[in-house]
Amino acid sequence: MRSENSTKTIIAGFAAAALILLTAVVLVLAVRENADRESDTDAQEIISGTVTYISEEAFTPVEETGEEEGSLSEDYESYPLDTAEQCAEVIETYANDHGIDILDYPVWVNGFLYNHHDALRFVLRYPELAGTQDEPDYPGTIDLTEDFSPVRMPEYYQYDERWGYKAYAGDIMAITGGGPTAFSMAATFLTGNSDLNPAWVAQYSENLGYAMDGGTSWGLMNDGATGLGIDVTPISADQDRVDRNLDVGNIVVCLMGEGDFAGTYQYIIIYGRNDNGYLIRDPGSLERTSREWSFDTLASQMRGCWIMRIL
Repeated sequence: MRSENSTKTIIAGFAAAALILLTAVVLVLAVRENADRESDTDAQEIISGTVTYISEEAFTPVEETGEEEGSLSEDYESYPLDTAEQCAEVIETYANDHGIDILDYPVWVNGFLYNHHDALRFVLRYPELAGTQDEPDYPGTIDLTEDFSPVRMPEYYQYDERWGYKAYAGDIMAITGGGPTAFSMAATFLTGNSDLNPAWVAQYSENLGYAMDGGTSWGLMNDGATGLGIDVTPISADQDRVDRNLDVGNIVVCLMGEGDFAGTYQYIIIYGRNDNGYLIRDPGSLERTSREWSFDTLASQMRGCWIMRIL
């Protein structure tokens, strides 16, 4: 009798255990199904355009494309960009490869790439990064360690993807950020403070009222520089005076008018000279930065000049 009761007890125990296991399996399946539904909803939101950016998850994983973070595949960098059609082709190819709606690119980026071949990264990543650099603490996330050297004039461009999408002076830094980017080069070089990146300077300029619709007032180069401990002296386009300052390690920040450097205005830095001409940093063009310039060419387009140095 006891044996029979023991057998019934064992059977009841197995049945209870089986019921608990079955319940657990059902719960797990329900959770997975719910997660799949949420994932599908997220994908539909991205595809339908109800969000204004492409999330990291929407991109093809790095291991599948062969692209490392912060770099582009050689397939895109090898595209010729000699015509507007070729520029449009690489943009469309990148969009298709990364699940981006081609309409997420503004119309002007094609012409921008045609005129600034070195802005390829900025243009291709526009749908991903546009609107992501406007939070108040954004400048603090930029690391210039690999770009900055206290013994060499740094080379920053306003369409760098680290700050080029930041709103400034009625547009974005890539378009209207020549002033803050040029000033950032001068300030980081003279002070040795690599925290004074172009995005930080843009915020500094706006806070002090130097940002105007479409550009930057002279105030940034005068009072703005003084506020950071930089000695500033406005001068005329005097070649002898420019030469003497360059020879002792000072730099000259210039506002250039319509001509070789801009359709309206552009800030550049003259930081040295050699037998072939004057060495400059133009935040709006790698090509112009890479050339030497005659003083006559520069002087004919100067609308303002400031000697900058640390006392």
